[in-house]
Amino acid sequence: MGKGGNYACFGKCTFGNCVGLHIFSYFPQIVKSLKTRKSEDLSIWSWILWVASSLAYILYAVLCTDSFMLIFETALELVFCVIILICAIVFRDKSGKNKADCSVKNTYPKE
Repeated sequence: MGKGGNYACFGKCTFGNCVGLHIFSYFPQIVKSLKTRKSEDLSIWSWILWVASSLAYILYAVLCTDSFMLIFETALELVFCVIILICAIVFRDKSGKNKADCSVKNTYPKE
C-alpha cells in the first residue's frame, strides 16, 4: 500500500471514531433525563435547533450523496436529538416550583 493509502485509511478511521463518539455523546443526556425525569437544565430552543440542523444534514445526505453510512449516521443523530427534545418537553416542570429565584432581596440587617 502506498503512502496515500495509509493517509486515506488513517483519515477514514479517524472520521469513523469521531462519528462514533459523536453519536454516543447523546447517551449520557438521554439516560440522565430518563432516570431523573427532570429537564429544567435543558434548553428546549437549543434542542429544537439541533433537531432542525440534524434534519437539514440528513436531507443533504439523502439528496446529495449515496453514502449509506452518512445517511445512517445522520438519521441516528436525528433520532437521538428528537429523543432529547421530547424528554426536555415532557419532563419540564410546568408548575414553576423548581424555577430559580433570581429576585434581588435586601440582605442588610434592619436597624
